[in-house]
Amino acid sequence: MPSKKTTKTVTADTASLLQAGEGDRADFKRGPDGVSAEDLVAFANAGGGAILAGVDERAGDGGAQIGFVVGCHVGDGTIHQIANKALGCIPPVAINVSIENDDGKSFLRIDVPSSATKPHCTPRGIYCTRDGRRNRALHPTELLKIFLESEARAFAERFEAAAGRMTKELGQLEASLDASIQSMADQLGWADSKLGGTESALDTIQAYVTRIKSETNDVASRLRTIFRQDRRDDPVTERERTKLRDELRTPRPKTPARKLSS
Repeated sequence: MPSKKTTKTVTADTASLLQAGEGDRADFKRGPDGVSAEDLVAFANAGGGAILAGVDERAGDGGAQIGFVVGCHVGDGTIHQIANKALGCIPPVAINVSIENDDGKSFLRIDVPSSATKPHCTPRGIYCTRDGRRNRALHPTELLKIFLESEARAFAERFEAAAGRMTKELGQLEASLDASIQSMADQLGWADSKLGGTESALDTIQAYVTRIKSETNDVASRLRTIFRQDRRDDPVTERERTKLRDELRTPRPKTPARKLSS
């Protein structure tokens, strides 16, 4: 059911419509039963307008036809009937119903905005639009134009939505790449620091090896000096000399002479 607002008087905009009479923006109906699906579709396919139910036309002081409030039934059942007519249109027409009062006489104002989902047709498949004080059928070229404009608008909306999604996804991808690059940079920095620590450790080990080698050479030199000062032979050297003398003293086995062939 459309929204319903009640005012105890006639609003300024409605009073202006009553004084202007029927036209592109307004249509008068003596009772709610006079509101048809064609009326709803016509305003929805055009620039929008208002249907005043409970209003009759009479000649004004200048002779022009103006709206005159006669009143009508404004209960929920009446409003439901009008809402069902709007829902029966293809596609459904959006409406807003309000109740106004003029000297104790209640009447309905049914606002029909220009539709973003036009063109609309009645349940019987009639396409019409508002033209001055009346409704008329849409010409095939007009209907085609509305279809094209509607499809172009829908395409633009879909394209804009898709572009928005792509922009968002690209932003997320860019953020993900930035995070990955930062993570790789952090890991490379950690590896560099570890490599620097390893090189430092290798330098330290090399220094220890050089020091141990130097100290070993110093110990060997000192031992040789001690042996020379005490006039003692180096036991290792003496052992190797004894081994060499024993090998020289041991006779080698004779190899049998080969006979020459005749």
